[in-house]
Amino acid sequence: MSKGNDGARHLIRCAYLFDAVLARIPENQWESPTCCEGWAVTDCASHAIGVMVNLKNRAIGAEPVDYQDGSWAGDDPLQSCRERLDALVEAIQEADLETELDHPVFGQIKLDDFYGVMAYDLLVHAWDLADATDIEHGIDEITAEIAVAKSGHLTPLVRSEDYEFDPACGDGVLERLIESTGRTPVNGW
Repeated sequence: MSKGNDGARHLIRCAYLFDAVLARIPENQWESPTCCEGWAVTDCASHAIGVMVNLKNRAIGAEPVDYQDGSWAGDDPLQSCRERLDALVEAIQEADLETELDHPVFGQIKLDDFYGVMAYDLLVHAWDLADATDIEHGIDEITAEIAVAKSGHLTPLVRSEDYEFDPACGDGVLERLIESTGRTPVNGW
């Protein structure tokens, strides 16, 4: 990976933050509800692990998988995550990040820029898991600022046009990013 590949670097950082949260989930919390309607902690973890598989597949030119099928966490979500994370990092290191993609939502976009945008998904789901299990998320404001800069334009895709900002979330960049997705913490702001 060359110096200019900040999208891929941001993605890897967010993937490791997700992994760090997953590693701290108490054994008795896997079925706890998340702020994602209808998803328990296991469902949210499975979704994010499947997203990692698709991000790896994008790097190697493979077909996408169904990341919503609920099977990606398996019997050992942390082991599943680590295997997929290792494969993703390896694929990114080998990929031509300057490759142009024709994405149905983002249009023409370089693979590196695509990774920068998609890091948002892993970062937000790391927050979801930490919120649901009442553990520290470990997401710093600089990483949140980068996510906003690279992915802030996704907000209209994840909330309705008539959504009104909840000032109770506070002024932190991460809290504003999470609030922009329409999420409300399990235990409130």
